[in-house]
Amino acid sequence: MSLPMAMATAFLSVMSASCSSVSDGNCTNLLQTRAKSQVMLDFDGVTGGAQGCTSCCNNGTALTPCFDAVECAASGPAAGKYAFVFTYTGEPPNNFLPHIERAARQSHGSSTFDLILLMTKEDAKTLNSAQKQRMKDYNVQLKEVDWAVPPNMKYQGPGHGAGWCGSQDFVRLHALGFEGYDAVAYYDTDIEFQGDVTPVLRCAAQGRFLTTNGGTGEPLNVGFFAMKPSSALLQAALAFARDSDYNELTGWGKSYWAPAGGYFIGGECGQGFFHHLFYKQDQEASKSALAEAGFAPGSLVVHQLDRCTWNYQTSYDCPDFDCSRVRAHHKPGHPLTDPHECLKLGQKWEPRPHAQ
Repeated sequence: MSLPMAMATAFLSVMSASCSSVSDGNCTNLLQTRAKSQVMLDFDGVTGGAQGCTSCCNNGTALTPCFDAVECAASGPAAGKYAFVFTYTGEPPNNFLPHIERAARQSHGSSTFDLILLMTKEDAKTLNSAQKQRMKDYNVQLKEVDWAVPPNMKYQGPGHGAGWCGSQDFVRLHALGFEGYDAVAYYDTDIEFQGDVTPVLRCAAQGRFLTTNGGTGEPLNVGFFAMKPSSALLQAALAFARDSDYNELTGWGKSYWAPAGGYFIGGECGQGFFHHLFYKQDQEASKSALAEAGFAPGSLVVHQLDRCTWNYQTSYDCPDFDCSRVRAHHKPGHPLTDPHECLKLGQKWEPRPHAQ
């Protein structure tokens, strides 16, 4: 094994917890425009020159150069119909859709961009008047669905009664079937757009399924994905859920964990499910589900994008990154210990006082 691959394997096995807090979303000035000071990997024709992360993109088996969404978008529809999708499960928080204003500002030519909040019918009943007014102010459409976890899902979470992230992750499967759009992009509600994210939609509209990896080394972060929706795509996910069991040793449908060395954070939920289904198409579980939905082998094209730009999640593997290049900021929600970390708009890093 080469040294870079060994380092990458170790990186992908990291399981440290990440910050999950959310900023108030009211700041408007970007205080950070630091220039990068570290030479980054250069993949000509792949990422438009410089890749921010050093070992973040994979094809389900091995590390790969990251795909260039901007270059891809140049061949996308001149005027597309797109949607940004968000979800809540349970009763929504008081800090409701904190970054929706910046999502509403996204534009590209004469393309249209809908904002959709996806909730189960039961959970939608908990929306209060202030939350409904916020949705009205930003023209957010409520899409009510019947289930959060597929009703025929084989794996139903750990049997020892521990909490499971299944509902919050699997409700977003509905977005796969939102036909009528050229492309749809799902984002967690704590992601703040700090630049133009429309290239991912224009690229996905060409039939490409796009994700990034995660900030603690997981091969896929389910907080963002973009694709051309279709009933077939949703059917494939439901077939995979019906037939593929899960365990911590072999993953979903006995497809194992490559390129990670084993279980990674969220492996039993959406992050493992999406990675095993969409990026392990050579494995029988994925192959069978896709074939049932009508996909010919190799017809579902998947890529991963540079996390530092398209789904920033802490400075880990984005060393001394030029923060003006961040287009979608996921984490941290507030300044941590790294003074060079990219932050939410308006936040500023300050040294923490030493404990007495």
